[in-house]
Amino acid sequence: MVKLLEILRKANRITDEQYNEVIEEKKREHKKSYLDILYEKGIISKKEYLQTLGNEFSIKYMEKLPQIKMADLKVPIGVLRQVNAVPVEVKYDKVVFAIADPRDWNAQAVIKRYYPDVEVQFVLAFKDDIEKAIKILENKERVRSLLNEVRRELQGAEVSAKKESAVMRFIQFIMTNAIDKNASDIHIEAGEKDAEIRYRIFGTLYQELDFDLEIFNAIDSGIKLISGLDVSEKRKPQDGAFSLEYKDPKTGKTLKFDFRVSTLPTVWGESVVIRILDKRNIQKDLDNIGISEKNLHILKKGLASPNGIFLVTGPTGSGKSTTLYASLREVTGPDVKVITVEDPVEYKVSGIQQVQVNEKIGMTFPAALKSILRQDPDVILIGEIRDKETLEIAIKAALTGHLVISTLHTNDAVSAVSRMIDMGVEPFFVASSLVGVEAQRLVKTVCEYCKAPYKPKEELLAPLRKMLPKNITFYKGTGCEKCNMTGYSGRTLISEVFLTDEKLETLIARNADKSELVQHLKLHGFKNMFMDGLHKAIHGITTLEEVYRVAKL
Repeated sequence: MVKLLEILRKANRITDEQYNEVIEEKKREHKKSYLDILYEKGIISKKEYLQTLGNEFSIKYMEKLPQIKMADLKVPIGVLRQVNAVPVEVKYDKVVFAIADPRDWNAQAVIKRYYPDVEVQFVLAFKDDIEKAIKILENKERVRSLLNEVRRELQGAEVSAKKESAVMRFIQFIMTNAIDKNASDIHIEAGEKDAEIRYRIFGTLYQELDFDLEIFNAIDSGIKLISGLDVSEKRKPQDGAFSLEYKDPKTGKTLKFDFRVSTLPTVWGESVVIRILDKRNIQKDLDNIGISEKNLHILKKGLASPNGIFLVTGPTGSGKSTTLYASLREVTGPDVKVITVEDPVEYKVSGIQQVQVNEKIGMTFPAALKSILRQDPDVILIGEIRDKETLEIAIKAALTGHLVISTLHTNDAVSAVSRMIDMGVEPFFVASSLVGVEAQRLVKTVCEYCKAPYKPKEELLAPLRKMLPKNITFYKGTGCEKCNMTGYSGRTLISEVFLTDEKLETLIARNADKSELVQHLKLHGFKNMFMDGLHKAIHGITTLEEVYRVAKL
């Protein structure tokens, strides 16, 4: 591996100082390989690590492991942890295992003992990825006993009148486990032969466990029962809701969580998706939602306007609701009358009047807004501006002395202007009513407990060379108990925001091109969302991959 060091130095991938640091660390840590040290210092990527080790031992590698089902396990999980390997492909005549150390012949021999009549092949995978996979399998093993109780109950075993049924206890476990893992959504899905549960954690879906269809049908019926849905109806989509008390392990406080349920018929059965409504998110002030200091100052200035429309834009799941409610907390007071019109009202907040849209009885956004204007409000929050009529009423409210806060679905802040005009409103009215726009996305934050240097892929770094400081170090989480082996500990905002001025109003009124608007804003210090994200990646708050995932350069 010393040869690898020389190659990196000749290619200017490693400085003389870094070269000497690697040599010295190898002297101190005899058991560590040069390859491990180079990766830990962020000098080489995971792919380069696997390629180098794979070439040395003539073994193929996997950069990403597939999902592993409990049904595919023949080797006990304790043995898998001992040999640091997991099955990645199981067929009737062949089994493929991913291993972290191709030199561990004893581990390979142990695995082969469990498959005496089947061909066993090995591929190389990253040790942290294998560790995460084993951790997931261990979690699945823990719920097996509960699943067995459910099976016994479904087979006719007696249930104590004092004890809650195993099905309901399992449903409660699914919910509390999801809350423990900071999940925002729970996906319970039927397949051809079995079913699985996945959690969406910080925007990414993770497989949690799988089980047979008999148990799925019992869970499906149980969730419908507590959600007020028709248990016998499996041909039509249904929507419902329920609540659950949860004891926070950190504070010891008992919290009430609301859950929104959606069922959808599929070819294999039903898909059940449960949205977790965490009221802790809406109790945040603007200072604590993760928006950068400069953008926070601009946002607060816009919300301080006595009248006009301020828009928050972004796709579903970008944290708009958190920003909206934090904005309300900023403007709400005993001397301010706040009314909201929402579809649906996800979070009930004391001190403000909230109106639920109900199109079945004619309570649409426009109908509700017309009535709201007669209620003498100071601030109006519209859950979403969906059509021309709603926008026209919002503009009327803004021009008659009200501050209107709402959302639009646009890819960036400046596009909100053309979106409003495209909805059929005259550019002059948009110019005279719009106060400002904030666009946002959510990026995952690096876990502080397993934070380590790493090198992003070259195709990500190349376009940024002129912007980045010399010898910049990026960080990512390697996965640990604290972050459930994900490498991430939460999410934060990246955003872009602007307020209108006299010149910008003139440009909007004459329906100027988006490029003209952007050019004017950049002259006054406007930074797009990517640059805001890059700043957070440089400071180790998030990863460069996350910024590229949600924003354009």
